[in-house]
Amino acid sequence: MKKIISVLLCAAVLLGTFSISAFASFNSLLETEADIVLLVNTDSDTVIFDKNADKRSAPASLTKIVTCMLVLENCDNLDTPVTCKRECLDGLYAQNASTAGILTGETLTVRELLYCLMIPSAADAANILADYIGGSLDNFTVMMNDFVKKLGCENTNFINAHGLDGDGGAYTTANDMYKITKYALQNPIFKEITSTPRYEIAPSDKYPQTRYLNNTNKMMNKAYKDYYSPYISGVKTGTSNAAGHCVISTASKDGYNYLLVVMNAPQYDIDNDGVEENVAFTDSKKIYEWAFDNIVLKKVTNTTDVITVVNVEYNWKVDHLRLVPAKEISTLVPTGTESGSLTVRVVESETPKTVKAPIKKGDVLGKAEILYGEDVVATVDLVAAEGVSRSLILWIWGIIKQVFSSLIVKLLVGLFAVLLIIYILLIIRKNRIKAKRKKIRMIKG
Repeated sequence: MKKIISVLLCAAVLLGTFSISAFASFNSLLETEADIVLLVNTDSDTVIFDKNADKRSAPASLTKIVTCMLVLENCDNLDTPVTCKRECLDGLYAQNASTAGILTGETLTVRELLYCLMIPSAADAANILADYIGGSLDNFTVMMNDFVKKLGCENTNFINAHGLDGDGGAYTTANDMYKITKYALQNPIFKEITSTPRYEIAPSDKYPQTRYLNNTNKMMNKAYKDYYSPYISGVKTGTSNAAGHCVISTASKDGYNYLLVVMNAPQYDIDNDGVEENVAFTDSKKIYEWAFDNIVLKKVTNTTDVITVVNVEYNWKVDHLRLVPAKEISTLVPTGTESGSLTVRVVESETPKTVKAPIKKGDVLGKAEILYGEDVVATVDLVAAEGVSRSLILWIWGIIKQVFSSLIVKLLVGLFAVLLIIYILLIIRKNRIKAKRKKIRMIKG
C-alpha cells in the first residue's frame, strides 16, 4: 500500500505551483488521516498535496502565530518588562488552557513571554502580550483580523489571542495559515523562537524556580521516536475540541524545503501498544519522508533552446526569428522521470505568427507551457534570441499597404469612386442637354 500511495503522491506533485485544482483528483486516493492537509515546496511555492485546504476549521493554538507576529511588529524593544494583570489570567484555568504558570503581578520581558507563547503554547502569555500591545484583549483581536486581511486571508477570523474555543466562531483554512506562516517565517526572530526545542527562563520576582519550556512539536524531540525527524523544525502546534490536533511545521533536506499544514487530525492507538498517537505528527512525518524520497527538481529548458520560429516583417535580410525561453525552467517531478516525459508547447493564443521589426534581443514575444503528459507544470515567456533592425523603406511601404488595406480606406475609396461615377454621369447628362438645346436653336434659326 505504501508503494501505491507513493506513486499516487508522485503524480500529484507534477501539477505544481501553476495548477492546484488540476491535481485535485489524486487527493481522494491518498491515505492521510488528518481532515485538512497542505504541503508546499517553499523553494518554488509549488503545492505538492492539497486535501481540503480551503475548508474552514477552528485554529486552536495556531492562532498564536499571528499573536507572535503582531508583538514582533509592534514592539521596538523585546527586553521591555511587562507585568501580568489579574484579568489576563481570568478563565484560563477553568478552560484547562496550556499555560506557563505566570502569576498575577509577575514581571517578564516581552522576549520571555514570546518564548512562553510559542514553545509550550502558553495561553497566559498570549493574553499578557495581547493586553500590552493592543491596550485591551478586544482591541488586540481587531488588530489580529486586520493583520490577516492584509495578508490576503479571506477565510480567517480570530476571537482571541490564544486560540481556545469560544462562542465567537474562530476559523481559518490551511491555505490561509500557509500565507500567514510563510510571511511570519521571513522574520528571523520568529523563526528562531519557533525552531527552539527547549528554552529556560530565570526565576522572576514572583516565581522562584527556573522555568524549563519544552516545544510542543514532538517531531523535534528525539525522545518521541514515533514522531521525531532530524529534518523537521517548528512552527506551531494546536489542539482543541473544535480543531482536533493541528501542527504547522517546516522540513529541509538535500536542498529541498517544505512547509506543511495539518489540521483536524485524530488521536488514537495506531500500533496497538497501549499509547495513543497524535496523528497530526504521524501524518506529517510520513508526508515529509515521502517528499524527500520521491521528489526531485529537474531542469526542463535552457535559455538557448529554440522553442519556435516566427516570421519577421520590415527587414531585408531576416525573414524568421528564433524564440527562446526567458529563463531556465526546472520543475518538481518524481524520481526517475525521463527527459522525454516533459514537453514544451507553444501557447498559440499568446504567441504571434509574425512580428514587426525593430526587435531587441530579449523582447518578450510569446509564451510556452511545460507539460508532463497532459498536465501543465510550468509556464515561461518566450523572448527574441537576437535583435532585428528595421528597414525604413519597407516600413513606409508597409504603412502604405496597411493604410490602403484598411476597411475605412476601402470604404472611402469606394465612396469616392461612386461619387466620381455620379459626377461623370451628371457631366454627360449636362452635355447632352446642352447639345440638345443647341440643336433646337439651330432648327428655329
